Amino acid sequence: MKPPENDKRNGRLSLNEALQRVRESDWPEMYRFWCGQKHARVPEDAVFVRRQVGEWMLDGKHVAARLQALGRKHTSILEQHLDAPRFQCTVPELANARPLSYLSSYDLEAALTQLVRLGFLVESKSTNAQEYGTRAWTIPGELGELLIRHVRARERRAFDVFSLRGYLDKLYDDPARAARTPPSRQREMYKLYSNDTAAVARVERLAPELRAIVEKAILEFGGILTKSLYERMDTPVPWGGRRWGHVLEESLVGTVERLDLTHFGIQHNDETLLIFNEVALAWLRRVAVPGDPDQPHDEASLGVNLVSNITRFLGFLIDHHVRFTVRGEIFKTTEKRLQEELIPNPGRELSRNEVLEFIQAFTRHAHLIESTGERTFAFSAQGRAWENQDLEHKLRSLLEYSMDERIPGAENFHQARMRRILVRLLKRVEPLVWYDLMYVPFLARNTYLCSLDELDVESHFGSRMVQGQYTPNEDPQRMAWNLVNWVRHRLYLLGIVDLGYDRSGRPVAMRLTRVGARLLGVSDGSPIQASRVGNLVVTPDFEVVLFPTGDDAELVHDLDRFCARGSQSGVLHFSISEKSVHRALVEGMYLRRILETLEMHSRTPVPQNVLFSIRSWAARAGLMHLGKDHVVTCDDPDLMKRFSHDPGVRPLIAETLGEARVRLRPGGTLKRLTSLLRDLGFLVELDEA
Repeated sequence: MKPPENDKRNGRLSLNEALQRVRESDWPEMYRFWCGQKHARVPEDAVFVRRQVGEWMLDGKHVAARLQALGRKHTSILEQHLDAPRFQCTVPELANARPLSYLSSYDLEAALTQLVRLGFLVESKSTNAQEYGTRAWTIPGELGELLIRHVRARERRAFDVFSLRGYLDKLYDDPARAARTPPSRQREMYKLYSNDTAAVARVERLAPELRAIVEKAILEFGGILTKSLYERMDTPVPWGGRRWGHVLEESLVGTVERLDLTHFGIQHNDETLLIFNEVALAWLRRVAVPGDPDQPHDEASLGVNLVSNITRFLGFLIDHHVRFTVRGEIFKTTEKRLQEELIPNPGRELSRNEVLEFIQAFTRHAHLIESTGERTFAFSAQGRAWENQDLEHKLRSLLEYSMDERIPGAENFHQARMRRILVRLLKRVEPLVWYDLMYVPFLARNTYLCSLDELDVESHFGSRMVQGQYTPNEDPQRMAWNLVNWVRHRLYLLGIVDLGYDRSGRPVAMRLTRVGARLLGVSDGSPIQASRVGNLVVTPDFEVVLFPTGDDAELVHDLDRFCARGSQSGVLHFSISEKSVHRALVEGMYLRRILETLEMHSRTPVPQNVLFSIRSWAARAGLMHLGKDHVVTCDDPDLMKRFSHDPGVRPLIAETLGEARVRLRPGGTLKRLTSLLRDLGFLVELDEA
């Protein structure tokens, strides 16, 4: 056997020698793989085929592209070889490698054979003194150099590029630098350079021309500005990528390089000016909190309107037999009537129709409503449980649903993860303070980009990209814009944030509300008061007037359940009616809760005619009371007769105590018994007195 042609400096197998060892039967498959077309016609000239494949295997970009076409196990095997001396591994070394432990001996052998047929490996004998002559596989030297360069470029690639920490870590990967600077000193340097004051000072020390470009890149693009986008902008300064990159890296502000994010499912492959995430954060903090004269010209707040509208939607289903089409959609005429039931003026961001569509989607998802055999919607047991939850639990359910909601034109995989990052970052902003609308979305987008490797995003898109099943449709800027749209259309709708507009009506600012702060577990800074004067006035003509205190979300939520909301100019007006009380009782609100809400928050005693009428309406609605002694009482003898003869109730009755009282059999808790009776269609309320 002819000895291999080894590089005199490192003893590696050369690519020329490796190609000479390829069997004739393997050339067609090898040619088709390296040309990137499974069904390509193989030229008849064997010399041309060998020369062409050799050229492809020496082209760094081509090698990187074909490496992406390999599966996970093939890539892991090659990485083991790249870490080994002379790019050579024996069978025991591969079998004992932790990253390959999930492979059986058969799978490992099959993968090695496939890599040999594709030209990545050559079967040889070990040159190690301890294992000399053992069966081994080797990557050709020139190919190995290209592969290791590509693997190192991708290793922690996103974190290295987007963050100052990653850049410093990569900088001190150099053994010479690392020897002079111990790890403890490197950590101290990072803390010093990532400090807000130090980061802002480095930007301010840049030349005026470059500083203006950096400021524009941060404020308008979140610190990611591509060459193609810059050249479309109206600026007299030509693109100076290499020159800018050198200055930015020397100043530890950012870098300029060609960035390819397509393997992460992001539409971005261009020379890009990047401002390190820590520096962009520091600069945004400096300008993101508006103050006079940057206070928004106009404000918009929805409060708890969405939760109240869900209550109105469910109440409409109770009062009407809402039918749906074969496709499961509500008829258009019914939709118009439903829209009229919703609280008016949903703001500039959403129409009533869009709010109704969201409510329909959520109530179906949460099973608050259910379909009947007559193609109508019915109020479900989950719906009654939902209505009895407090405001925070309802908002938490709505927020969880919104985080995973699909929006047309956006990649849900990216958006769902960025939304969770954005909600986490909202905990760090000061409640009730206006921030630039793009501030938190830019930070969430940048944090996500820094975490692409950690979140293993590439593995999600890699196989689909190689097979041509997916084409990225979001670039980094669209990712941020879609995230802003989610803030405007969902967090605003949920009342978690308020929006601020400039004089031309454009949304420019946002602030975390008290409701949002409590939901996220953040203190809103308001003083804790043990008691205070009530902020309700109840009139004898059944009108309820609420004087806002800025922290009325829970009270408005309760009033909306048993009242009809009226005008909202300055003070909030509600009206109590028999219909609204009946709706609240059917949806699961107790009479006791209705009366307590009025009496506890009213500045003056609630008129007796109002209290009497509410109790009378409740009795006419069929309200029954269940005592601790398991006795059910009712003022309506006819209702009690129907109750006693109901097939579902009859097995539960122990004895009849009169026309208006029956005793139930003990068994289970009283709350469970109450829930069972309500499921049977009777408004039974637990009497805790």
